Amino acid sequence: MFVTSNGMKLICITHWRMPSEKTLSPYIMRVCEAFARQGVEVELWAPRRFNPQFAGVDPFSYHLIEKIFRIKKIAVLDLMRFLPDRGGFFLMLVSFTLVLFFKVALMRDRERVVFYFHDIRDAWLSVLLSRKVFSEILMYYKSSVDLINRWCFAKIKGFIFTTRSVMDQMRNDYGVDTGRMLYAPCAVNFARFGIATSREEARAKLGLPENECIILYAGHLFSSKGVDTLLEAAPFLSKEGVIYFVGGTDEDIKSFKVKSEKLKVKNVIIAGRKGHEEIPLWLRAADLLVIPNTAREDAAKYESSPSKLFEYMASGRPIVASDVPAIRDVFDESMGYFFEPDNVASLVAAIKQVLADRRGAEEKGKRARAEVRQYSWEARAASIKRFLE
Repeated sequence: MFVTSNGMKLICITHWRMPSEKTLSPYIMRVCEAFARQGVEVELWAPRRFNPQFAGVDPFSYHLIEKIFRIKKIAVLDLMRFLPDRGGFFLMLVSFTLVLFFKVALMRDRERVVFYFHDIRDAWLSVLLSRKVFSEILMYYKSSVDLINRWCFAKIKGFIFTTRSVMDQMRNDYGVDTGRMLYAPCAVNFARFGIATSREEARAKLGLPENECIILYAGHLFSSKGVDTLLEAAPFLSKEGVIYFVGGTDEDIKSFKVKSEKLKVKNVIIAGRKGHEEIPLWLRAADLLVIPNTAREDAAKYESSPSKLFEYMASGRPIVASDVPAIRDVFDESMGYFFEPDNVASLVAAIKQVLADRRGAEEKGKRARAEVRQYSWEARAASIKRFLE
C-alpha cells in the first residue's frame, strides 16, 4: 500500500494477469511504478491466474518495471483454460470481485485507503464499502444492463480518462460532473525510448539489412489495431520497402502468417514478439513507423490512447498514423502524416509521401520527439495524485 504526506493509502486493483503478453498488464504496472516514484508506497492487487507460458516469471523483470511497489495476488476461480469463451472470463471476474469485496470489508484501515481501479467492472461491489473509489476508464463498457453503469458511475468518486472522446461520451450518456473527471493521456519512458542510437547501429545490433527500407509496425496483431490494412498495402509497396510486423501473441502470429501467405507478398516479414528491451532499437532501425488503427471498432477509434504512439514519437522516426480521434488527441500534421483509416490506397499514398520527402519527414519526427517529452509517467502520476487528493 502507499502512503502520502497526508496519510492517505492507495491500492491499485485490476483483474488482468501479471505478467502477461497483453498491453494492459505492463501499462498498469507502469502506472503503479510512476506513483511509487512520486514518493508513494504502492500496492497492486491482481488475480492469481495460471498461464504455463509465464510460470515462475517475475512480472517486474518481464515488463522492465522497477521493483518499488508490491504485488498481491487474489485467489479466483480460474477456469479460463477449460472454458476459453466468455464463460471462463465471467466466472473469473465474478469470483475476483467477490473475493475482493470480502478482502476490503476485512481491512481495518479502509477509511484511509483510496482504491484505484482500472476497470469499473472490478469495482461494482467495492463501492459499497468505500467512498474513496477512483477508476481509470481505458475502455468504455456500456452494459446492456444500464443500471449497472449508472450504479457504478454514481458511486465512484472520480474518473481518469486517457482520451477526450470517451470523457465527452460519458458526460453525455450519464451526466457525470466535470469535477469528477480528469484527462490524463498515456505516457512514455523517454529515457528508454528516446535513445540516440543511429539507424545503422540499431540495425547492426538487431541483425537487420543495412540498405533495406524498413516500414515498421510494433504492437499487437488484433483486428482493432488495423494491421490487416497495412498487410493489404504490402503488394502496392513492393518497390518502396519491406514491412515488418513486430509483436503479437503466439496464436495471433500464427493466424497472421496464414493471412500473409494467402496474399503471396514477398515484402512482409512477421518478426514475432520481441523482448521489451529490444523495442526501442526496432523503432530506431525503421525508416518509418505505422499506426494503422481501424475506425470500425470504438476501442481503436475513440477509447485507446495508444502507448505505441508515445513510444513512436519518442523514437524520433517518421510516423504515419490512422486519422482517428484517439490519436488526434496528442498528434497532428506538424509531427507526422495521417491516412484515412481502413483505406489501403490512402495508407499507401501516405507512406509514399514520407519516402518521397525524407528530409521533411525527419523534421516532423524531430518535432514529435520534442512534443512527447511532456508526457512522462512521472508527470502523469503527479497530476492524478493531485486529483485524488
